[in-house]
Amino acid sequence: MQRVRTLRPSRIRAEAARPFSLDLIATDAADRAALARIFVPDALAGEDRVRALDCLEAAPRRRHPVIPVRSPRAVAAAVALDWTDPHPGLLALLRAHPSYRLALARAFPPVRAVLGRELIQATAARNAAIAAITALPDVIPTPLSLVLALGEMGSDTVLLTANQIGLCFELAAMQGQRAGWSNQAGAIAGIVAAAFGWRTLARELVGLIPAGIGLAAKSGIAYSGTLAVGAALLRRSEPSTTALARRRQSA
Repeated sequence: MQRVRTLRPSRIRAEAARPFSLDLIATDAADRAALARIFVPDALAGEDRVRALDCLEAAPRRRHPVIPVRSPRAVAAAVALDWTDPHPGLLALLRAHPSYRLALARAFPPVRAVLGRELIQATAARNAAIAAITALPDVIPTPLSLVLALGEMGSDTVLLTANQIGLCFELAAMQGQRAGWSNQAGAIAGIVAAAFGWRTLARELVGLIPAGIGLAAKSGIAYSGTLAVGAALLRRSEPSTTALARRRQSA
């Protein structure tokens, strides 16, 4: 339970609300307009549009930290973003400024789909590694395995579930929601309920399948289970995130 107690939605909320300005560096007005439409598509409306525009307007004159992004034709020390294929540039932007990743996604809905996939994949990989380590006592009969089995590595189910709850908070915060135990109570209840089913399936496979194959199976279940949880959480926000991205792709 220690891992669960360390989850702090307030920290995630603060990261998502971190102030910044995006400075678009272009060769001319048309170049800048094309770059701006990546972050503020014409279809974006309402509160999302107001928030996105607020992070773009008069960026160099603000006291907020400025994150530079340049068009392919501009020459500057900034992340390059090609409006004909924005995904690599958006991904590079998130990786260049990891402390602003939630704030960037919260401000710009087109960034959310990119960050959402990154967060889900990273959490799934982390959970797969935990599952593989905690499966060792079942497949490697050594004195160390007895020690590990006594505490089952601090209860792998708690660790995996805590990581998924943390993912839930991050996905909510980047969507502009208030991350918190009560705000995401329904999603958290679903995560906890599903955890017991995934755990039962994993333990059965480790017991039935020989040695390393069982370990791989348990790791695979942790990975795929986390992907499924993340996909379900993203579907809850379909109108404001992936739907917009799909409309842009089909246009």
